[in-house]
Amino acid sequence: MRKNRILAIGLLAAAVIGGSGCSAGAGSVAQESTQVESASQAETTEETTEGDVIETVDGTIESLEETQAPVLSPVILQGPVTHMEDGRLSIDSQPESAPSDSQAEGTYTGEVILNISENTLILDGVNGYPVQLEDLEDGSTIHAYVGPAMTMSLPPMTTAELILCQIPEDAKAPEYVTVKSVVSDAETGSAVLTTVDGAQYEIGEDCQILPYLTRNIVTLSDLTEGSKCLVWSDGQGAASKIVLFAAE
Repeated sequence: MRKNRILAIGLLAAAVIGGSGCSAGAGSVAQESTQVESASQAETTEETTEGDVIETVDGTIESLEETQAPVLSPVILQGPVTHMEDGRLSIDSQPESAPSDSQAEGTYTGEVILNISENTLILDGVNGYPVQLEDLEDGSTIHAYVGPAMTMSLPPMTTAELILCQIPEDAKAPEYVTVKSVVSDAETGSAVLTTVDGAQYEIGEDCQILPYLTRNIVTLSDLTEGSKCLVWSDGQGAASKIVLFAAE
C-alpha cells in the first residue's frame, strides 16, 4: 500500500514537471514566431521607405503648356548684297534703326552669309511679285528676314526666310509680319491689326487685301492669328496693301 502511494506521488510529480516543460516550450515558440513577424514587418517598412520616397516641393507647380517658350520673331537684315560662288548671298547688314557700331532689337549689324533654301521667298518690294535669285544685282540693297539663330562662325551664317528687293530709295519697304489679332470697328468699317511683336496697323476700307500667287478672294476675316503677310503702310501705320501668304 505504501509502495503504491509513493509510486502515485512520483507519477504526479513527473506529470507536473512535464506540463511545465510543455508550457515553457509553447511560450518559447510563440515568442520566436512574434520576433520573426516583427522582423518581417521591419524589413517591409524599410523596403517601402527606400523604394517609395515622396519628395515634397514648395511653391506653385506650373504645367508644361504654361511654361512653353515664346515664339521668336525673325531678325531683319538690311544692306547691300553680293552673290557667292556656292549660290549663297553675303549681306553687309547696316539697318537704318541701328548705328554701324551697335545692334538694335530685331536687327543685326555686320556681314552675314545667307543660305537660300527652296522655301526662301524673294519678292519685289513694290508689288510683292516673285524675283529670281540670279536677278538680284550685286551691291543692291535688300531687306532679309532670317531666323533668330545664327552660326558662331565669322561671319555668321543663317537661312533667309524672305528677301525683299528692288525697293526705291525714297520708299518705305513693306513689313513681313505675323498676325496676333484683328479688331474691327463696325461703325467705321476699319480695323486694327496687331502683330506678335506688338506693332499695329490701321486697315481702312480702301486697303487692298490680296492672296500670294493665287486667285482666291481673301478678306479681313482671313487675317487670323498666326497668319503671315506683307504690309505696305505709311509713317502713321495706315496700311494701303496687305499680301496674305498661305498657311504652312
